[in-house]
Amino acid sequence: MKKLLVIENDMDTLEIVGILLENNDFEVVQSSEKKSIKEIAEINPDIVVIDYLLGDGLGNELCFEIKTNPLTKQIPVILFSASPNLEKVIETCLADAFIAKPFDLEDFLEMVNQWAYKSQKPSAL
Repeated sequence: MKKLLVIENDMDTLEIVGILLENNDFEVVQSSEKKSIKEIAEINPDIVVIDYLLGDGLGNELCFEIKTNPLTKQIPVILFSASPNLEKVIETCLADAFIAKPFDLEDFLEMVNQWAYKSQKPSAL
């Protein structure tokens, strides 16, 4: 079973995404707030999905931290957002993929599966 960390401050979206992923054999860790690199390393997810606009900061900043830290850089990160014109932001934060809100649940699940099974995380951090 693949483990996924979802960071999203909208509780409805967090709940829907959590249910969708749990129903598709993911172990889901949900958070409405940013996590530290240490916390993410301890969770040891196969993939991280982060909303761009969080209540306590920007998801692209956390994405950059994840992708540039030796403990977490191998974890695929998907950014998702309703904000337009994020192509440059996605490039600079090193996100592996982006999905625009509102999104089709099947498309979201397909993207998550694609990246979760590409994950090359070590078995223990």
